[in-house]
This record gives sequence, C-alpha cells and structure tokens, in this order.
Amino acid sequence: MTLRTRELIVATAAGAAASCAMDVVQDGLAALFERQRAPGDHDEETDAIESVVRLIGTFAPSFATEGASRWTARACHYLFGIGFAFAYGAAVRRVRRIAACRGVAFGTGLFLLSDRILIPMLKLGRSWDRYSRSERLNALASHVAYGFVLETVRARFAGERGAGR
Repeated sequence: MTLRTRELIVATAAGAAASCAMDVVQDGLAALFERQRAPGDHDEETDAIESVVRLIGTFAPSFATEGASRWTARACHYLFGIGFAFAYGAAVRRVRRIAACRGVAFGTGLFLLSDRILIPMLKLGRSWDRYSRSERLNALASHVAYGFVLETVRARFAGERGAGR
C-alpha cells in the first residue's frame, strides 16, 4: 500500500470516528442540559444539516423525502467530517510544529468557522443569538471532541504518540 493510499484511508477512518464522537458528545450534552428544548427545536448543527438536505432535495428529491432525509442528513454530517479530516491531514503534514493540542485547536477553529461564520453567513440556521448558551457550549464541546478524536486516531495510525504530545 502506498503512503498516499494509507493517508487517505487514515483520514477517512479518523473523520468518521471523529464525527461519531461529535454525535455522542452532542447528544449526551443535549440530554443533560437541554431538557427544556421545545419539540422540533434543533441545535445549530442540526438546523444547518437540515438546510443542506433541503437544498439537496431541490436537485434530487428522493434524498429529501420524509423517509430518506434522516439518512441523507447522517451521510452529509459524516461526509463533512471526513472532508475536514482530509483538510486537517494536509495541514498537519505541511506544518509539523502544530504538535501540542492540535486536534483540540482544530476542533475549536472548526467550531468558529462553521458555527460563527459559515452557518450564519449562508443562513443555514437561526442567527447565533437565537441559540441558548447550552446549545452554543454543546456545539463547542462537540467540535472539540471531534478534533481530539480526529488527532488521536490520525496520530495512532501515523505511528505518533497521539494528541497529548
């Protein structure tokens, strides 16, 4: 197996594992701290993914039907996570100095980019101030978990000592 193929496999596996970790943290914290959430009221990430699914539905209606939209949303979430894992892998390969806590820093940066800049700018969800403090902290924590797991898996398969170096 070539080094390039190995890097692609590692980025895919790390992105999927990190996306799963993000889901676990987000769902767990929502269950703990957002019990008063009204039915049908979603966090920013869910609002954004639902907007993307509606957009996909304009081009491919079968992906946005009531039965398929949940799976389309999951697929979008994981594809975004894997895509950002490729970007992370490329950044780490170029700038080796970002060693200490680089996954956590990447997750935090991803939170700022997606939740504070892209989602509001593209109007994929409500404005930032329309989400509760617990929803915003949940989004930050889930992105940090994403970055931590992404670096841990990537470093493990790259033969490095891990995120806490």
